[in-house]
Amino acid sequence: MNRIRRPSTRGDWVAQLPFGTVVYHRVVALYRNLEETVFPERATPAGLENARSRVFDALASAGAAARKPARFFEGSFPEVSEPGRGHPDAGYFDGLPVPPDVRAARWDQASFADLGKGAVTAVVNAEDHLALFDRSNGPFSRQWRTLDTLSSRMGAVAPFAKSEDYGYLAADPDRVGTGLELCCDVSLFGLCLARDLDASLRALDRLGFDCDPVFEPPEDDDDDGLDAPGCRYWIRSSRDAGSEPDVVGRMDAVCREVARQECHARMRLLENRSPALSDFIMRSLATGTVAELVSWAEAVDIAHAALLADDLGLLRVKARERDALAAIPTSMSDAALSAGAPEGTDLRVARAEAIRPVFAPLCARSLSR
Repeated sequence: MNRIRRPSTRGDWVAQLPFGTVVYHRVVALYRNLEETVFPERATPAGLENARSRVFDALASAGAAARKPARFFEGSFPEVSEPGRGHPDAGYFDGLPVPPDVRAARWDQASFADLGKGAVTAVVNAEDHLALFDRSNGPFSRQWRTLDTLSSRMGAVAPFAKSEDYGYLAADPDRVGTGLELCCDVSLFGLCLARDLDASLRALDRLGFDCDPVFEPPEDDDDDGLDAPGCRYWIRSSRDAGSEPDVVGRMDAVCREVARQECHARMRLLENRSPALSDFIMRSLATGTVAELVSWAEAVDIAHAALLADDLGLLRVKARERDALAAIPTSMSDAALSAGAPEGTDLRVARAEAIRPVFAPLCARSLSR
């Protein structure tokens, strides 16, 4: 067990989990709007450029004070995030809570900056003057303190909009007040296979937390595909109210409890030698080995199934194979496969051809056990 590589953080409850595929990413975001320039609607091109210039100047100043020089990226989100687009930092924004089809979201007009070698990402788009993301995957409290210190330094150069009655003002009403949003990317395969997932999701909703699929299939994806659960979710604190320490503490407690329940569900499945677990893993490996048509959502599901099997000690996965499986959500996306592909290519066919070499040795290895 515990074969999946994770950052080691002393005193962090995630590092104490018996499985490495329960918590994938923890991200803390701060949303701010510039004083006297609040966007009531989408910004004009001139307004966006003005906000970008002011925010990046402030970020450069804050980075210099912290001895962490800022790097700036031009272009839309797909151009700086999708493999095969030629950007030197392709895949650089892995772990950010963005939708799979970013071209339909506000991120498609965004500008980006990095501070601290990838730990902090700053985004300026047509709805938010500034969105700061700490994606270091450390404890929520440490991530929040990092962003709070950085935003205070930036606010001294470019003051942010704030009301005595409502707190920080933001384009999204749910973020007015603290401007704080915490996200935890969790895999809940154990709860799903134990038939406890729906109850857990309903409990999160009653507590006021959003819980959305990390890799939700596009709306026009009508492929039947594999009957796989797709159990990675973003738990979000976007509707939380109260002081920042209270919001951070509540989110940490809820995510810790969800992770505890997921670990217990996985242990029960292993102890009971669950046929549902073995069947799901074997069907996933077989699909990756022999399928002729594979949708993007299906590829993500079977990749996560293989990583789960490795984490549970049911399958031996080599380091390079694990890296290839972990990269499938981006490397097998429509945008990545269509880059350089002849016009009219059936991406489901191309995807199947690309993943078969990854899954064939895994399937053979599992059958030889």
